[in-house]
Amino acid sequence: MPATSRWLRPATRPAPSGRVRRPRALPYAFVAPAVGLTVLFSLVPLGMLAYRSLYGGGNNVFATHPAFVGLQNYRDALAQGGAHALEVTAIYTIGFILLTMGLGLGVALLLDLKLPGIDRLRAPFIIPLVVPTVATALIWANLFAPQFGLVNRVLSYLGLPQADFTSSPSLALVMVLTFGVWQFFGENVILYLAALKTLPVDLLEAAGVDGAGAWRRFRHIRWPLLRRATIVISVITTLTGLQTFTQIYVLTGGGPNGATTPIVYYIFSTGFQQFNTGYADAMAVVLFLISLVITVAQVSLIGRGARRDA
Repeated sequence: MPATSRWLRPATRPAPSGRVRRPRALPYAFVAPAVGLTVLFSLVPLGMLAYRSLYGGGNNVFATHPAFVGLQNYRDALAQGGAHALEVTAIYTIGFILLTMGLGLGVALLLDLKLPGIDRLRAPFIIPLVVPTVATALIWANLFAPQFGLVNRVLSYLGLPQADFTSSPSLALVMVLTFGVWQFFGENVILYLAALKTLPVDLLEAAGVDGAGAWRRFRHIRWPLLRRATIVISVITTLTGLQTFTQIYVLTGGGPNGATTPIVYYIFSTGFQQFNTGYADAMAVVLFLISLVITVAQVSLIGRGARRDA
């Protein structure tokens, strides 16, 4: 073989002396602080809450050695207003979800239109989210005041009878629900608008070219593509509705006659005003279980939709 033929041979790399392996525990080291904080500030208090709900009866805040009562706190709490608080929470949350998500989607669709100056209308929907709830609740209390409130003045101007929103059970709940929807539907507007911006524009344009109107494009293209975003928004909205407290505390104080007492306000009044901590602990566990079941059911719809799309 000629001497120059060795220069035509393909170059071979020297065999590595050893492979560089990434430590298997490295990913766990990065997530360990977050997991530790979650366990410390969420799971441990939750376990203590569940433990306390089984001891001491209703008024166990000052008990040195509370006795084990099992599920008696749950039965007594439901009998002494807890069941009514759950009913009020269900009515408020269902109305809150339907109105905030419906208005949020409708306004987001309008803001998604390609009109001159439409971008400037997006900022006002964030304002209710950043203004303190107590301040806005006080303003709404003046708006719905029985005699000098703006709402009753408008009703008088229209020739309609004035309404006392603080003494009527149904009107008080409507007032609280209206304030909650006004405060939080802007969040759904932003979330839905962000989801609309991710939809394929070429698909919508192709449907328009084929003769599909605005309703058919929404019904058969936009709404199916918004399914996952809708489920995520529904989880956020549901948890917000279940945890309603500040507007109740400022506007009605749970009245009249408990008509606006949701489960969170019931926990507060029972535990921190009446010092029946056993009942409060029991209802807090009930609220956690309800939130967990609803969240798991809603999130499972995402996985089911992903398997269907695959």
